[in-house]
Amino acid sequence: MPSYFYLLDERTFAEQIRPALAASWRQRSFQPCSALCERLLPAARSFAERYHLGPEEPLLSQALRGLDFDRHFWRLLAAEIFLFGAKEIPEIQTAPDSFCCILAPNHYPEEHTQRDRFAPIQQAHHGSRDLVFGSACYRPDHTGWNDSGDVARLAAYLASLDPQSWKVSHLAALRGVQDDQDRAEELEFLRDWFGPLREMYQKATAAGQIVICES
Repeated sequence: MPSYFYLLDERTFAEQIRPALAASWRQRSFQPCSALCERLLPAARSFAERYHLGPEEPLLSQALRGLDFDRHFWRLLAAEIFLFGAKEIPEIQTAPDSFCCILAPNHYPEEHTQRDRFAPIQQAHHGSRDLVFGSACYRPDHTGWNDSGDVARLAAYLASLDPQSWKVSHLAALRGVQDDQDRAEELEFLRDWFGPLREMYQKATAAGQIVICES
């Protein structure tokens, strides 16, 4: 399952995005999101042009025109706000289960674990906390986030790891691999992509950003 990371300015998230989405859910109206949608619309149009998305307009535009509130549309609008409000969306290939197997074997292959029980490597991939807006929780089984404190903590954790110390035998319990050759290939993949993951958290720490993690 692919993982996506959205790096957002913490102050913008706390002062604009979070209050707007919370009020929208509470009032059952998209009106509280109007100013935010207006601000993000140029980024949405630029994104559509860059990736040749065609004539279909973003939900941001529909919300500005008085779209009737719907919980499904609220989640789609939130997703657009994260996408177009992000300072960066790093293109990182990663394998959360494989990283968990090698770095937190006691947590592998647990499923449906509460976020407060996640190992640090799981928090780096899935978030340390649910993404809550007032009484609404955005995709709790698929999305979490790390605030600036979490980001700094996880950056320090990732900086403390030495990928060269990882061994093929550490992946012995990994599901879906047939032999040591497959495990060796997976180990090389983890080593190749660990650097970008660590660098992402280091940059986010320096920039005062939060990280939204979505699968």
